[in-house]
Amino acid sequence: MKAIELIELMRAINKAIVGRLAPLLNEQGLTVPEVSVLWKVYGAGAFRVTALAEHLGLAPSTLTGLVDRLTERGLLDRGADPEDRRAVVMKSTDGLRHLMRQLVRAGSKELERALRPLPPDVVPRLAADLSAVLACLETEETDE
Repeated sequence: MKAIELIELMRAINKAIVGRLAPLLNEQGLTVPEVSVLWKVYGAGAFRVTALAEHLGLAPSTLTGLVDRLTERGLLDRGADPEDRRAVVMKSTDGLRHLMRQLVRAGSKELERALRPLPPDVVPRLAADLSAVLACLETEETDE
């Protein structure tokens, strides 16, 4: 398989996963970009807005709109960075932690159901293989 075919396969898998999870997000009144922001902040506990925009590949103005909506819903707290008061940091809230627990639980059930037809050894093997691919790509990034 050529590298570009691998990229296309991963893109198609990602699209199918997002398609499976979209109804769960819609029930919560969330879009995929909003969940991407929430997931990153949730995972880190806090994220500087400029770094988050860069990390997600979003224009700062686009991120500002997303953050405004998510802050109004009580899912994010916006505050000054203790290391640089000019910078803005997004922090997780109790509401976000509760929402993410719900989404992870429901999303896991949905994906487990979707992958049930696979032989039992495929998912663990796939996870190990994809972890190895990621490690190679990350190593490649740091070598340049």
